[in-house]
Amino acid sequence: MPLSDRIRRLAEKFSEQPRQSSAGAPQYLAPSSHEPPQLPPRPSINSNSSRSQENEAEHASLEWSSEDPCAVLGGSGDRALPNTYKVRRDLVDSRLLAHAVPTNAWWQNLIIEGGDQPVLVAPYMVKCLGETVVVCAPTPLEEDRFVASVWHNDWAIRIPGCARHRVAAFDALSVTVDYVETSAAAADGESDRAAAVASLPLVKGSAFATVVFNRPTVLGLESVHAVLKVDCAAYGPGAAVVELNNGATWLVCYEGNAVLRHLDGSRIESSEAVQGSVRLALIPGSDGSRHDAITALLSAREAVPVGGSVDVQATDSEAVFEITWRTAGQGGAPAMCTLPHHRQTMADGCVEPMDAVAPFWSSKGPMHVVRGGVWRLTEQLEPLGFSGPVPLTDAARIRRLCELVAADAASLPADASALPPDPYFFGKALARAARIALIAAEVGDHASSQRAADLAAAWFEPWILGTNGNALVYDTEWRGMVSRAGLHDPGADFGQGRYNDHHFHYGYFVYAAAALARLRPEWLDERRRAFVDLLVRDFCTPLGARTPSAAAGAASSAPPHHFPQMRCFDMYDGHSWAAGLFAFADSRNQESTSEAINAYYGAYLYAQTTGRPRLARYVRAVLQLEARGTRTYWHLGDLASGLYPESYAHDKAIVGILWSTKVDYATFFGANPEFIYGIQFLPLTPASALILKWSWIADIWPRYLDSVSKNSASPQWREIIDLALAVVDKQAAFERIAETAVHDDGNSASNSYYWVATAPEA
Repeated sequence: MPLSDRIRRLAEKFSEQPRQSSAGAPQYLAPSSHEPPQLPPRPSINSNSSRSQENEAEHASLEWSSEDPCAVLGGSGDRALPNTYKVRRDLVDSRLLAHAVPTNAWWQNLIIEGGDQPVLVAPYMVKCLGETVVVCAPTPLEEDRFVASVWHNDWAIRIPGCARHRVAAFDALSVTVDYVETSAAAADGESDRAAAVASLPLVKGSAFATVVFNRPTVLGLESVHAVLKVDCAAYGPGAAVVELNNGATWLVCYEGNAVLRHLDGSRIESSEAVQGSVRLALIPGSDGSRHDAITALLSAREAVPVGGSVDVQATDSEAVFEITWRTAGQGGAPAMCTLPHHRQTMADGCVEPMDAVAPFWSSKGPMHVVRGGVWRLTEQLEPLGFSGPVPLTDAARIRRLCELVAADAASLPADASALPPDPYFFGKALARAARIALIAAEVGDHASSQRAADLAAAWFEPWILGTNGNALVYDTEWRGMVSRAGLHDPGADFGQGRYNDHHFHYGYFVYAAAALARLRPEWLDERRRAFVDLLVRDFCTPLGARTPSAAAGAASSAPPHHFPQMRCFDMYDGHSWAAGLFAFADSRNQESTSEAINAYYGAYLYAQTTGRPRLARYVRAVLQLEARGTRTYWHLGDLASGLYPESYAHDKAIVGILWSTKVDYATFFGANPEFIYGIQFLPLTPASALILKWSWIADIWPRYLDSVSKNSASPQWREIIDLALAVVDKQAAFERIAETAVHDDGNSASNSYYWVATAPEA
């Protein structure tokens, strides 16, 4: 099956409906009279004052451009158009619309389609339904080809008098949902936060699920499980321990002296109205350990996380991600849950482990509870550039590479009409030509380099001018660059108009632009640079770039964002989400980690080539974190072992699609093993060395990859698998690819040979 035939079906079979029906960067914040306190500025890695001043000066330039996309695209109006898929203004506070609304956030389900599909706050899943918040501590469903999080209505929390919910605030680590009183609902988003009966601060990693009641309300809880016992005496006022018939024990904390009464089989109600924070926490572990766990969690009950920020500081060799949790209350540092990749790089001493609390289950591995207001995660940055990790020195290999690259350059079509019309496959063809031009230049074949670069530049030009048949336009509704076809057709161009896979698509364009700018700096004139900036801004606008006041909303004097910040990248989960404006019961997903790597690699090279070192360091840091996420959650046994149950891991070493709440051995375009492994390897570039490591490939090649390659009926996909062998046995890889006459549409004979020749073997 040629790779060019791949179709990413948005198939519901990869995201089953809930398995049980319902039983009953600053922070973007709409204006209100009760704003949370502003965070003080954080120190940089080097805390001396001169360095802090230098960082503050640099921070102001941490943006690609502030140009209005409409002006860049000509200002005629035919390249700035509204999407036919509209923002649900009843689900988003209207004042947030002064700035770009996210399209790929972990909480996206809250504001698309019915707004009623679950979001994973981790470790809990949450649904917002009418007058109810439903909280679930998911349990695993383990099968041979997937591991899923089973939804059950553990607790439905009543919020009486509300007609609907809406997103009122968000930042890099949280989203706040307001439940709006019925009398204010008719204004369709025009009411302010004072009309909120309750607020739901959904903060990634919180050990508690929290609802803040803004007025006295009788607390009503209902479970799909039978309530066996409610103990309001053992731990003092405002704390109840509830046992359910599924074996789970929950801690319920609230303000005041009310007691919780067991009304009937599954319902609990407070003896009097409560106001303020109501917090629920599953008590994981066995019966014998629960007292200590409850005591530990109670020590953090008053430290309520309501948001957070991420600061990225990087040098050429190291990056530090500093996560600061913003809290309400006087309880000190919050109780938060770490994922496996956090624990790999967490600085010693910055958090206090809460060992009394057993780890929470998640589909990405155990989540350990810690207390700490600031997390510091350090990444060592591997050397990376346009050339491969191992220099080309062998004369015979250089001669062979010259032969291959000359043939590849000569075979490039002069007629651009022969190229694919959609952004994804055109982007792959464009990057392929640019890669051929770079390889030819490196081996000294300047004629072939010039031909490939000439053609790449000629192909690129209609897309820049908007004269190709499927122009890229600025979507004034969701604020992003989309294909014209995608504005009207949700299935066009792999969901491009619904913001599916934008980093995959535009990563190829940006890589090609970086290569052309390196080979011929004069090509990247002001007009072309402004256009390429739009593409990289679409998926890689840094956190904090030209940030409006957190409390100012539409009244802010700061210019509005033309694009969301880090559209796809999730700073808590440590990787990107590719799914756009499509709601799934399993929430967000990403298939091709290697194309995500390619996107940030292209952005990094582009920043370097265009003389923006601070941006280059920022993107290089993100790229390294994406690589860590890939090696932890997609590559079984690479950076982490035992994350997934043996029922899944016994005969495979890869995840095909990682969802927020599910691990899938699958792709959106087929179930062949070479597809599932290969989509995590392509395209092969110098950045592939960040994720294809000797230790992992040496382990899985004899167990899995050798047979996957030999059993593949597709030479293109077989070659992609064989190229991974280069980090273990170059000679064997050379022999295997020598038999390949047909290549993936983003690959070439010269690129395959170059990768094998320059790939690291240790």
